[in-house]
Amino acid sequence: MPRMRFAFYLFLYLVVGSGVVQAQNVAEDVLKGKQIQGIEFKNYVGPHKIIESRQAIQGIGADLGRQIKAGATHAEYGQKYNVLRIHDPSSDKLSTDLIILGPDAGVDNIRNLNWIVSAYLQQVFGYSAADADLLSDFVTRYNAFYRGQMDYVKATYIPAVADNVTAENAGIALSYTDWPGKTRLMIPLRDSLSKGLGGSINTEEISNKDVIQPTGPAPVPLEERKKLADLKESEIVQEQKAIVQAESKTAPGPTTPGTTPPSPSPSPAQTVNPVAPQASTTPKGTTPASNPTTTPPAVPAATLPLAQAKQQVAARDQALQTERQDIVKQETQKAATSAPAPAPATPAKPASTVGFVKMNPSTKMGQLWLVDPAANKVWKKSELNTVREITAPAFGPGVLVVAGDTKVDNGAIRLVILSKDDGSVLATGADDVSADTPLVVNGNQVLALTKGAGGWVLGNFDTSLKPVAKGTDALAAVTAVVPTPSGILVQSAAGPLALLDSTTLKKISNTGE
Repeated sequence: MPRMRFAFYLFLYLVVGSGVVQAQNVAEDVLKGKQIQGIEFKNYVGPHKIIESRQAIQGIGADLGRQIKAGATHAEYGQKYNVLRIHDPSSDKLSTDLIILGPDAGVDNIRNLNWIVSAYLQQVFGYSAADADLLSDFVTRYNAFYRGQMDYVKATYIPAVADNVTAENAGIALSYTDWPGKTRLMIPLRDSLSKGLGGSINTEEISNKDVIQPTGPAPVPLEERKKLADLKESEIVQEQKAIVQAESKTAPGPTTPGTTPPSPSPSPAQTVNPVAPQASTTPKGTTPASNPTTTPPAVPAATLPLAQAKQQVAARDQALQTERQDIVKQETQKAATSAPAPAPATPAKPASTVGFVKMNPSTKMGQLWLVDPAANKVWKKSELNTVREITAPAFGPGVLVVAGDTKVDNGAIRLVILSKDDGSVLATGADDVSADTPLVVNGNQVLALTKGAGGWVLGNFDTSLKPVAKGTDALAAVTAVVPTPSGILVQSAAGPLALLDSTTLKKISNTGE
C-alpha cells in the first residue's frame, strides 16, 4: 500500500494545473505539548441525584453537532451547553469550534465530557465512534494544557476567539469543581479539500514528537499511535482523490486562434464573523447569553488554491511516513530490549485494617484510607473522594460514610457503605442526608439526619440503607443525636431540645431546663 500511494503522490506532483477548492478541517496540529502526557483530571466520585446513561450524555454532543452541521454558528443545549463556531477563512490563524460549559452544566467526570465531545465530532465531522473517542481524549487534554494561556490563544487563533474566552475560562481546569461556567473547550479548525467547510479533522500534529515521546509520566501507547496513523492515511488518500477530481474539472478547454483561455481565479476569501452571544462576566467566568433571536446566515464556502492543497497533502504524507518509521523503530527496540517481566507478587492481605478518612482542607471532603496497623502502611484507598465526615463506623458488610457534593449540578449527599477490604462502594442510599449529620449506629440500624417535608428530620436506616422510620418534626441543621433509655435527644429547628420516640422517631416532648 505505501508503494502504491507513493506513485499516486508522485503523479500529483507532476500534474500541472491550477484551481480553487473548498476546505475546512479541525487542526489537531496544535493538539500537542510535552506536558499533556502527565495531565490527570480530578473527577467527582460520589452519589448522584440521577444516573445518566452513556446514550443520554452523548445526546448532548450529538444535538449540538447537528445544529452546527446544519449551518448554525451558535448551538445550545438546555441553556447548559453551547457551541460557537468562530471562523475566518481569510486568516492564516486558526478558527475554532468553542464548546462552552455553562454554570449549570452537570458534567463532572472527564469520561463523560469526552463522550460529549466525541458525539459532537461524529455529528459535525463524520468520524466513526472509535475515531471520535480517540480524538476527544486529545481535545480535552490539549485544553487542559493550554488552560488560561491567553498569550497562546491570541498568537494562535483569529482575534474573535480571544474575544470569547478569558484567562479564567479558556480551556479546562483539572478539577471538576472548576468546570461549570469556567470551561471553554477550543477545537482548532483548519481548511480541508475533500469535505468542505467544517468537513474533517486534520490529524498530523496529534502524534507530534512532544506528545508521543516514549519516555515521560504517561507516554502515548504505540497502539494508539498506530490508530492515529491509520486515520491519517485514510484522510490523505481521500484528499488525494479530491485533488485529482478538482484538477480534472479545472483543465483548460480548447481555444481559438487569437484568444487566450481565461485563467480560473479563486473567489475572494470571505470573513465570517461569528454570530456569538455577548459574554458577561460572572463569579464563575463569562457565559453566553441566550440564543440569537435571528437565524445566523449560512456560512459561505472557503476557497483554497489547488497548489496549496497539494503542498499540504505532500507535507502530511511525508510526516506520516516518518511517523510510521518511528513506530517500527520503537517496536523493534522494545522487542530487543524487553525481557519477560516476572509476575508481580500479590501483596498479602493484612490480618486487619483500620479505616482513616484523609480530609482535603480546602474542599472539606476526603477519602477512606485502609491502613494496615501492623505494618503501618496504607493498604487501599477508596475512589470515593467526597466523604464528608472524619469518622467511618463499622456498619453491616463494611464501613459507613456520608458522601457527596451538592455543589455539583447532579450531585447528592447520601449514606454510603464502603468495603472493609478495598474501600469500594457496596451500597448507596437513595435518601438525601445532611452533610453535617452525626452517624449513630445501633446494631443493624443507623440514625442520621435526612430530608423531610418541613426540613431536616431524624431517620433510621437499615444495613441496605433503606429507611426503617422517619420523624416528622423539623430539627436543627446541626444537632447532636443522643440515645437515652427514655428516647432520643435532639435539637429542634426552633431551638429547644426534644425527646423523640426511639421506634417511631416522633416527638414525645420538649426537654425542660
